[in-house]
Amino acid sequence: MGRRDRRFLWALGIGIPMLSGGIAVVVAQEAIVTRVAKVVDIFTALVRSVLTQYVEPVDPELLLEAGAEAMLKQLDPYSRYIDEEGSDELDILSTGSYTGIGIVAALREDSLLTVVEVHENSDAWRAGVRVGDRLYQIDSVVVLRLPARQLRRYTRGEPGTTVRLVLLRERLTGGYDTLRLIVRREEIRLPAVTLAQVVNDTIGYVRLERFSRRAVQEVQQAWAALRQRALLRGIILDVRDNPGGLLDVAVNICGLFVPANTPLVTVRGRDSQNDRVYYAYVSPQETELPLAVLINGGSASASEIIAAVLQDLDRALIVGTPSVGKGLVQSVLSLPHGTVLRLTTARYYTPSGRTVQKFAVPFVAHKASQETSRPFATRNGRIVFGNAGVQPDVVVEAEDSLPEALRWLQREGWLFRFATAYAAQYERLPDGFRVTPKVIAEFENFLIAHGKAEKLYPVRAALTTLLEHARHTESPTLLRQVERLADQLRQQERSLLVQHQEHLLPLLEREILARFLPAWRLKERFLLQDVQLMTAARLIGSQRYYQILAISPAEH
Repeated sequence: MGRRDRRFLWALGIGIPMLSGGIAVVVAQEAIVTRVAKVVDIFTALVRSVLTQYVEPVDPELLLEAGAEAMLKQLDPYSRYIDEEGSDELDILSTGSYTGIGIVAALREDSLLTVVEVHENSDAWRAGVRVGDRLYQIDSVVVLRLPARQLRRYTRGEPGTTVRLVLLRERLTGGYDTLRLIVRREEIRLPAVTLAQVVNDTIGYVRLERFSRRAVQEVQQAWAALRQRALLRGIILDVRDNPGGLLDVAVNICGLFVPANTPLVTVRGRDSQNDRVYYAYVSPQETELPLAVLINGGSASASEIIAAVLQDLDRALIVGTPSVGKGLVQSVLSLPHGTVLRLTTARYYTPSGRTVQKFAVPFVAHKASQETSRPFATRNGRIVFGNAGVQPDVVVEAEDSLPEALRWLQREGWLFRFATAYAAQYERLPDGFRVTPKVIAEFENFLIAHGKAEKLYPVRAALTTLLEHARHTESPTLLRQVERLADQLRQQERSLLVQHQEHLLPLLEREILARFLPAWRLKERFLLQDVQLMTAARLIGSQRYYQILAISPAEH
């Protein structure tokens, strides 16, 4: 190699000792570029052929959405293509607000689009839209069986514009009432902290619903307000059913409860040069007071960061049921025409070095780190496990403690539907409303009318099946015996609803009240009936609390 050639390589930033490696990198990059160009050419030709030659006209945007969804599903459950209409999801994540009519809808068990939440500060709430109402039509479009994620194209828009809604509200006696309403689009603000309360006179309880940009400030404000109301001996932070959000917000909420300059989260991606250790940039607010974090099977991502970090540092007792197990980080990448790609670009690791990612993800970098569940040590030497979500220090079941018949009624949506139909009798609930055993009888009749009574009488259902078989036998004696047994059972068997009314009455009361009260007030009303919360309140500051965390009470 001549002097001129060497000067050329140095100008490119490639030194002689790195010559072979540098050439390999360039060749590899060229190979990737060539493969990408080939894939793009093929995909473009494929889409063009479908759009121009398929037997029926195809909506190109729907085709793009379906293709992007199928492609990203091969990567992991969290990478998503978001079109320009759905990009306001990111605004909600960041600012905690959006422009719309103030309802949340979902396809229920019967595949009908149903209102599952109405925001208190919305025109929909003021117009009388209720949880349980079926969304039949928006303006001129029938949406009854539309996937909920496609709903925003009809409900979002400019503030002050109106939407015509046609709702169906189920009646207790059968059928539906039709409601026609006009509601106005407006800015809907969604608080991050939805409830801050003093429990048992000395425990501060904060319910964190979402990780928007204001979440840290709202937690600080909630905590300051609680300290003014009572002399507190502990804190409970509730992130149950919180699906997560902004990583730096989760880190800073952790920073409110641990000493300054504590390394909290490590993020590792495809390029190790971009790996980063996160520290909180907020001042600690309470580093000594006993702390518990509530989690469940709906706690994911940023919620798991809070639980796992505080568990690894032995700063908090984790109470509830295991979390989702999402240990991946998504970055938002801009695409043409206002669309965006939310792409998994890294994993996060907690102070002990573990990842909470529960399921293997084939295309995520650092495949070597996708170890099976193995032990890690917390600051005080307690054993925690990676690749398993966050496992609570104290497991407390909630719904699973209910009798199976009631859990079935919840799973299949019959508690929900009955509450909607029962509430339809009232413009507003009578003062001092309570659910009585009389309501249980109405619920049973409602189930019978819909052909669901067999779950209330399982032995009778089994005998009915046996009776059908007996009628096809050649033994009249056997048939008479089974018929007598069935008659006796009908007279003596108690309804499962009556047997379990101690559990059923508060469930029904909560569901019916959900048609008239905002979500935060409903949670407040039933706070002391929350088994997981009350368990955490009993444990905070107790000898058992310090034993579990391997802390000496003298250290606090």
